[in-house]
Amino acid sequence: MTEKSPARQATSVILASIVLWALLLLAMWFAEGTDRTLGHGPLPSALSGLAAYLRTILVGVIGIVVGGAMIVGVRGSAQFGARYSWLIYVFVVVPLVLMLFIPLERFNSGTFLGLPAFLVGIPGRMVIATSLGALLFGTLGLRVLLKAPPDEGAAAALTQRSSGGGAARDAAPGRFTGLAWRALSFMQEEAKRFEQSNMGTEHLLLGVLSDSRSQASRIVLELGADPASIRREIENIISRRGPLFGGTASMTQRCQRVIERAVRISRNGGLRTVGTGHLLLALVENPEDVAGQLLDSSGVTSDRVASVMRGMAPEAD
Repeated sequence: MTEKSPARQATSVILASIVLWALLLLAMWFAEGTDRTLGHGPLPSALSGLAAYLRTILVGVIGIVVGGAMIVGVRGSAQFGARYSWLIYVFVVVPLVLMLFIPLERFNSGTFLGLPAFLVGIPGRMVIATSLGALLFGTLGLRVLLKAPPDEGAAAALTQRSSGGGAARDAAPGRFTGLAWRALSFMQEEAKRFEQSNMGTEHLLLGVLSDSRSQASRIVLELGADPASIRREIENIISRRGPLFGGTASMTQRCQRVIERAVRISRNGGLRTVGTGHLLLALVENPEDVAGQLLDSSGVTSDRVASVMRGMAPEAD
């Protein structure tokens, strides 16, 4: 996959910042206007009860949209401008935090430094606080904590592995072989090495090919490709993105789906363990990913991997 040039990455993040600011300012202006129209303190309302209620609901909807846009915009910046995603914090998040310290408008008095009323009113301030709060929760990755395990067998294996489940662990369908566990652990180490909090399929591929004894490495060699060369190419791609922090370390959704797919491949083959070969096959079945594209360009395709695996003994535990 061709990576955007630095100029295009920076431009895309700046454009995202402009869009976020436009949404935020629109929401603040609408909230302030609604507050003044409804009337506050001794001021009478200029709307009927039904109109006031509908406008109140609309303010809430706009607040939700803006909060969601903050999460999507900041997280999405890592996708279309990985090297410069930090700019969105500089252009959007930092100014919003500073705006929280601007004195609020006082009744029947001028605004601070003559700023527009919607920038110094309580409704606008609540929009800012809500947006920053949504971004905070999104950055903390609570979605990952609240999400159900992707696969019951894999989840059981993870739990039993960490707690030393003995015979019960050995009988758990969908558990990973020792080399597969090593690959998953190495994936986390690689993400830390490149100072990136999101573990993607690229990091998983590095882990899968980290041990020459693994079935995945032997399959790649059997197909005439060089695991070390593939690792170097993946490392170059990851390093060009630079450090990328997005909160708590977690796997991307694509990486989770690849692991889920590997579990299903193992089960469909009548096996009770998931090996590095299954992880490799699941990776090459995703041509839209960088890892899948690199494997495909190296001649490691899903059909060829599946064919070689059929002639190999299952990976030893």
